[in-house]
Amino acid sequence: MAQKPVFLSLLPLLILFLANIQLSEQLEFSQSQTLLKVQQLLGYPSALSALSSTSDFCNIEPTPYLTIVCYEDSLTQLHVVGNNDFTTLPPNFSSDTLFTTIGTLSSLKVLSLVSLGLWGPLPESIAQLSSLEILNISSNYFNGVIPSQLSLLRNLQSVVLDDNNINGEIPNWVGSLQGLAVLSMKKNWLCGSLPTSLDGLQTLRVLDLSSNQLSGEVPHLKNLANLQVLNLENNTFGPHFPSLPTKLVSLVLRNNSFRLSVPSGLNSLYLLQRLDLSLNGFVGPFPPSLLSLPSINYLDISSNKFTGMLFSNTSCNDDLHFVNLSSNLLKGEIPSCLEPKTRVVLYDGNCLSNKNQDQHPLHFCSNEALAVKIIPREPKHKRTTGKTVIVSSMGSVVGVVLILGVVILVVSRVHKKQVVKIPSKSPSENVTSQLHNEDEVKTTTRSIMEHIIKRVPDKRAVETLTRSIKEHVMSRVKNKRVVRASTRSIIEHVSSVNTAKLLTDARYISETMKMGASLPPYRTFALDELKEATNNFDSSCFISEGPHGQIYKGVLSDGMHISIRGLKMRKRHSPQTYMHHVEMISKLRHSHLVSALGHAFECNQDDSCVNSVFLIFEFVPNRSLRSCVSGSSGEKISWTQRIAATIGVVKGIQFLHTGIVPGLYSNNLKITDIVLDNNHNVKISSYNLPLSSENKRMISNGTYPGLKGNVQARIKGEDKNDVYDIGVILLEIILGRPIMFHNEVGTLKDLLHVSIKTDDIARRSIVDPAVHKECSDESLMTMMEICVRCLSDDLTERPSVEDILWNLQFAAQVQNSWKRDSSDHSYSPAPSSRD
Repeated sequence: MAQKPVFLSLLPLLILFLANIQLSEQLEFSQSQTLLKVQQLLGYPSALSALSSTSDFCNIEPTPYLTIVCYEDSLTQLHVVGNNDFTTLPPNFSSDTLFTTIGTLSSLKVLSLVSLGLWGPLPESIAQLSSLEILNISSNYFNGVIPSQLSLLRNLQSVVLDDNNINGEIPNWVGSLQGLAVLSMKKNWLCGSLPTSLDGLQTLRVLDLSSNQLSGEVPHLKNLANLQVLNLENNTFGPHFPSLPTKLVSLVLRNNSFRLSVPSGLNSLYLLQRLDLSLNGFVGPFPPSLLSLPSINYLDISSNKFTGMLFSNTSCNDDLHFVNLSSNLLKGEIPSCLEPKTRVVLYDGNCLSNKNQDQHPLHFCSNEALAVKIIPREPKHKRTTGKTVIVSSMGSVVGVVLILGVVILVVSRVHKKQVVKIPSKSPSENVTSQLHNEDEVKTTTRSIMEHIIKRVPDKRAVETLTRSIKEHVMSRVKNKRVVRASTRSIIEHVSSVNTAKLLTDARYISETMKMGASLPPYRTFALDELKEATNNFDSSCFISEGPHGQIYKGVLSDGMHISIRGLKMRKRHSPQTYMHHVEMISKLRHSHLVSALGHAFECNQDDSCVNSVFLIFEFVPNRSLRSCVSGSSGEKISWTQRIAATIGVVKGIQFLHTGIVPGLYSNNLKITDIVLDNNHNVKISSYNLPLSSENKRMISNGTYPGLKGNVQARIKGEDKNDVYDIGVILLEIILGRPIMFHNEVGTLKDLLHVSIKTDDIARRSIVDPAVHKECSDESLMTMMEICVRCLSDDLTERPSVEDILWNLQFAAQVQNSWKRDSSDHSYSPAPSSRD
């Protein structure tokens, strides 16, 4: 037999070699070498031992000590956690060499080097990490000042330098990091005063500077609208109380040098859960209202010089589990609401009548109060407003109501000279709305009023409503505008928002405020995988086609149901061009959003440019909120469920605005885009995706506007467009009738505005008959008032999303209390049996 040529005998080996190259998509060789170099520079710590056992670094199983995340064969996240044993570092260790080496990882976005015993100054070479978004080098031995080169990392969202030996002042350039959400530098040796530039960090959510040597007055922080956690413990700030924003969840000023009184504005912190003012020198009356802040669960004012009287009937938040009033100058008796054994309550060192804990004699507190020259404040009396019931006697009342209803819109059109454009609608819809003539307006108004009149239970209610509408019309003629309903001051207990442990781990800043943990991880899908899930995009799987492409439903091999949105790209770009947008989409995961699961690219075989982008979302059966509140068939949801549904919608919008950076605004929200699952949990199915050929966010150079554009959007009031859409949804939920035309909104808003000022019978006459008997008057009033404010023509008069959420949670709380009281009353055998 003839001998085979040598190349034929080597052919199987060559095929195997090429197959291995084809099937193994590993980290780029240079980046693999960088990781091995980092392992060497750190003295081969046990946390990096996995690097010695495999060459496929991207697929190393994450552990509490090492996590490596890759994307498109590039390393994007590196988390290394040691045991703080600096003795493992080689004698010639250099922090500059370490960061110079890591700086070659051009795609690195997240870097965590925690408890590795690293020492030396923070090097200038840190500026090489130009793509870095999250930096965590806590629990090491870094020293020296904060290098100015850190200011060059413009993409930074989180900086955590906790528990090091960093000294010097906090530089003024920190205010230039406009995307910063977390700034934590606790347990260092920082000194001096805080830079005033901090007030410019409008996206900042966490500021923790505790346990340093900082001093002086805290600069103005009121403009930090998104700040939720402020911790200045163990410094010497003071003496004035800082100016604070209203969204704070945790405020810790413990062990400083504050010496003056607490401002009354502290009562407006409706999201505040933790308040610690202990170990200062605060003087003046203690505000008992702090005990009943809507969300408060931890309060410590110990070791100050607060004065004033406490009373047994003072109210408290039911969620309050820790209270420390010790070592002040308080008199009276401990509130009875603090006595349950489930609470931790400390109050020794005062002059209270309660003897369970050590108290000073009464004269001690009086003398000490005089020594600090406390000027007693006049108690603020609650302003009460009575309900005015207007009853008039008029003939042919039904006809008058119809006529006056028409007059409302006619007068409005005469004085405004044009139909006000409704924000967040398409231009064609606005043009169509403006082309309606007066006859069409009258016809629409008459049909609305006839629909409402059918529900009026009796003649007196019709008369009351008619009189109120008449007065409202005369008011609009006189003032040429709609007078906005006054906002009530609500200080009762509101169900607290579950915002505990906000932003505690900077590695997962993109995961904050999300509640989509039950979803599988976001990933890249193969196009063949989507074809298999949809039977090659068969027509039987087609759902709909919208402005952002076609939508299909499918089933993955593991049985999970998904929806797929296919977006045709008008311009030809490489996949890398779209990665910024894909990364942002990957963060859209929340319990009240139809959340993103992954993406896939369909590329041209000739030039590898992207033809289509497929976005994969969780699949939710299409049962819209409209069908549950104003549909002609099917069971309608209750009033309590309607409030819960609106809370879910608002939480979803709140996440789109503040849960990701930059936020997504002008989401063109419609009630038909709100879907409910079998547990009545609502999800927003359509919102402003950052990747679409129709979307303004889609730009050709592969970058996105970033925070500067985000701040400008808020200044332009784009967040208030979503507020208006929430108002339209509230309107339909309250009235229980579908709102099909834009010119209906103004009429129905006026009707709501008028009914707020009438009596309860007339007010309920316009509410959906399916629920008008089961809603408490206070919850109904709250829903109506916030709805009218959302629909204000003036952007500046519309409430914030947080304000809406607070009012809705209050409505839910008073509704639940009313139902509970009604149930107790129904089943009580006799009035005498109740306490």
